[in-house]
Amino acid sequence: MKKLVLKLDTKSINGAIDELNKYRSALRSKSEELVSRLLDEGIKVAYQHVGKYTGYVEFTKDVQGGTEVVGILTGKDTQPFISTWKVKGGEKTAEVSGILMSEFGSGWLANVIWNVSGVGQGTFPGQTHANDPQGWYWVDSEGKHHSKGEAPQYPMYFADMTMLSQIDMIAREVFNGI
Repeated sequence: MKKLVLKLDTKSINGAIDELNKYRSALRSKSEELVSRLLDEGIKVAYQHVGKYTGYVEFTKDVQGGTEVVGILTGKDTQPFISTWKVKGGEKTAEVSGILMSEFGSGWLANVIWNVSGVGQGTFPGQTHANDPQGWYWVDSEGKHHSKGEAPQYPMYFADMTMLSQIDMIAREVFNGI
């Protein structure tokens, strides 16, 4: 912001008020730009970390301005993913969340990097083999399969780390000259 020089008269004070209002407006606009650019970088990285759930997961942003600027990065399932396998006497199904599987994984391979109650190993409804280091077998229409689960890909975690690492650089670009 340029230096304001005031005289003690109405015209000078009104001019300073106008300049401060312009500065406040520019600051708000630049703050929204900063948040929007950070979220764009986060989304770009999140899509690189969805693993086999590409097409089942969508990331969006919402930038809300006002006296404070708030940015929200959201990951959600674009469609339900139904897993079906054969069991004695028929079939069993489970609805799988692509965003949760991408972030937290499942089974023995779901060695999550944070301690969140209710996620990670054994979080599938009715899971019985998730904690077995030998994994488990199941039969589907294509035949017999073996699994030890799925390793998490951490899309939201990496989005967050990317935004944190780039905030200083992007802020300098956005606020340069204000």
